Amino acid sequence: MRVVLFILGVILLLPGACSLGFMVLSFGDSSLGPLPLLWLVCILISLGGVVMIAKAVRGPQRRDPEA
Repeated sequence: MRVVLFILGVILLLPGACSLGFMVLSFGDSSLGPLPLLWLVCILISLGGVVMIAKAVRGPQRRDPEA
């Protein structure tokens, strides 16, 4: 299960990497229109990928029955 979470997390990182690339390429362009909103959505999707990768690396959290 951890491998699947890791792979899905990496896949979710791709839209953010793509949007960061387009941000760099369009730097200085004054006629962006709705692109910043699309970039924000892509970066939020990538943030979900980061969370999935972190959960995959940490593994399952065990609860202490004594606590």
